[in-house]
Amino acid sequence: MIRESGISRRDLLKYLLALPAVAALPALASCNQMGQVSQLNIASGEDGGMYYQFASLLSKALVENAVAEQSQALNTQASAQNLSMLAGNKAELALALADTVDQYRKSNQQKTDVMALGRVYQNYFHCILRPDSGIKSLQDLAGRTIGTGAPGSGTWVTGQRILQAAKLKGTDKAPKELQYGYVAGLTALDRGIIDALFLFGGLPVTSLAELASSTDLALLDVSSVLPQLREQYPNLYDRVVIPEGTYRAIPSVDTIGVGNLLMARADMPEELAGAIVKLLANHADQLIPESSSGIQYLTPETLISTGNQPLHPGARKAYQELHG
Repeated sequence: MIRESGISRRDLLKYLLALPAVAALPALASCNQMGQVSQLNIASGEDGGMYYQFASLLSKALVENAVAEQSQALNTQASAQNLSMLAGNKAELALALADTVDQYRKSNQQKTDVMALGRVYQNYFHCILRPDSGIKSLQDLAGRTIGTGAPGSGTWVTGQRILQAAKLKGTDKAPKELQYGYVAGLTALDRGIIDALFLFGGLPVTSLAELASSTDLALLDVSSVLPQLREQYPNLYDRVVIPEGTYRAIPSVDTIGVGNLLMARADMPEELAGAIVKLLANHADQLIPESSSGIQYLTPETLISTGNQPLHPGARKAYQELHG
């Protein structure tokens, strides 16, 4: 991963640990005599996607390491829905892209019901094409039909910001947008229903890798709008590289990266939040899907890089203990 930032993770850690703690609200779930919470379900993503794969491994680890008696990964349409489920007590944990979290918190300024436990991996924005599409830049998407992600997904949120930054929204050049999830979107791309597909995920995206194994595909460099995104949405977007060989016959390409955060409600007990953080840091080897090349960075220094989203006070204490 390539990260452009003017502040080191160590400095960020020191800054965040210096922030005043927030008083915890009443506990969200009862604990048994061993200190386990009864249930920790994780709002994740579509079955087969990286969100769901990671959440499935995390739920298993939570039970095996005696953090929770029961836990399961919940199928969802990803980030925005996950935050809604978390805030509505339909899940105890949620995965969400940092920019979607930022948007959620800004649209709910009177509420501080969700807080970050840590950044669990990097997401890479994919703009997927057929090689014969004639699309060589974002501007070439003008007038085309594109899949922009399922409603409420992080793909859709970031994709809208990219299109806006490229001046492709609200004009006669605007592309026709179809809100496909990634599985339906890849099918539509393969059948020629759409000219391009937006997709956000860890590396590699399994379904994309499967399609690329039998179908010629290309990836578009969308990093040209990174300066505009950073100016409007500070501390959220990175320049990253999808390496050559990630997908068959596709060369390396620059793109935009956003951290994927593990979120909890503010009323989670501090001891429980700390236990989850320590599991993430100390049992990272249990949390890497077999297909993944993008979830190897679960250390205190990388976990704490939450794009300026507030850390749960229990998580902050755990990072202080882990950091020494």
